[in-house]
Amino acid sequence: MKTIVNENGSIQLEDLFNPIVLKTSDGEEMVISMRDSGFEFKYQGEMYFAKEGYVEPFKKSIRDNYLTEQIHTEDAVCCAKEPK
Repeated sequence: MKTIVNENGSIQLEDLFNPIVLKTSDGEEMVISMRDSGFEFKYQGEMYFAKEGYVEPFKKSIRDNYLTEQIHTEDAVCCAKEPK
């Protein structure tokens, strides 16, 4: 893991392989994981992925398991970026 303070004065983590847990004093929790391409995060028990400018909920199989390959689909309703 590489830790720097960037030009905005923010802490920047690079080459991070373990998840980071952020927890408020009220018990709200967010877990962030860096992937080869994009990010995965869990907020209040729900999984999301952020990749190629899109943030979407994790897709599940018909058996209610998270799919291993998470990709953007045009019919996604959560937080899609504006078309180019």
